[in-house]
Amino acid sequence: GDLTKDPQYFERSLELSNGKFYDAHVALGKFYFDKGELRKSLEHFLGGLEIKPLMPAVWFRVGTISMQLSEWDTALQAFTEVVQQEPEEGDAWANVAAVHMHNRRAEEAYPALIESLKQNRNNWRVWVSKLYTCIDLKKYDEAIQTCMELINLKARRKSSDLIPTPEEKCVRAIVGGSMQNYHDARATSDEIALDSSKRTLTRVKQLLEKMKSSTKSEPWLFEVSAHFNEEMGWREEVFNDLMKEYRTLQSVGWEENPVKISQMTTLVKDIFSHHKTNGTKEGLVKSKLLINGVMKKIRGATCDSETPSEVAELDALLLELEKTMDSVSS
Repeated sequence: GDLTKDPQYFERSLELSNGKFYDAHVALGKFYFDKGELRKSLEHFLGGLEIKPLMPAVWFRVGTISMQLSEWDTALQAFTEVVQQEPEEGDAWANVAAVHMHNRRAEEAYPALIESLKQNRNNWRVWVSKLYTCIDLKKYDEAIQTCMELINLKARRKSSDLIPTPEEKCVRAIVGGSMQNYHDARATSDEIALDSSKRTLTRVKQLLEKMKSSTKSEPWLFEVSAHFNEEMGWREEVFNDLMKEYRTLQSVGWEENPVKISQMTTLVKDIFSHHKTNGTKEGLVKSKLLINGVMKKIRGATCDSETPSEVAELDALLLELEKTMDSVSS
């Protein structure tokens, strides 16, 4: 059978051995796996493990096949057997975590991810899994550290295009959750929690600065940073972020994209609000030029179609600006 790859010889071996020939089970498991017959493959691998249970490589195959068949309990049992027999098998630990994550059991996934990263700190997929898990568990300091690891890994790996930068939804969750912890600690006058949350916010600031300097900057990143700096009371940095967001939104054809028109309108409102708070005539004049420029772009792109509702919003903003300028001048 090994020479001819003909399964009938292995089947005959099992008949003669009353199903007790381990090598035949494994050979048939591999045969049916290569043919894509996963159910038959799984049955034979499990049959072999009933005879010789201390075979971690076969348990690993059972785990991967079970995941493909969405048999998550069997997959968890299989990968658990692997890590019990081979505690340094990092991929098996990662798969234990993957099963728990699929079952929405972040508490169980977390220790498995830690064990996997002990064995291999260069597996970016495990870092991504840890990021999601830490966010689910509200371990924001560890989530920030995980983001830093991903950024550093991307910077030093030749295949960096495969390694993702921290996703928008993850960064927003970290920033929002960290600020909520800070506000909660202040509200309850919990000094220990307040000190801890302040340290976390310092790390949030470091993460945002690192992302702005070392990754391809998207408009959302500057929006999040501006919101964070606003919450922290750092007004000058808010304005710098808003203007950087404005520049990154200035891609070709933004005025023809309804989503980007909406983003631009919101951004212009925020920039005007900043200048209005500062109350200087110079800043208000800059806002006026900015609003007029954005409106001109939108109108030019939509002259043959229905004017977007954002133009009316910008018109109203312009009227408010004129009133504000009059009050500043008087």
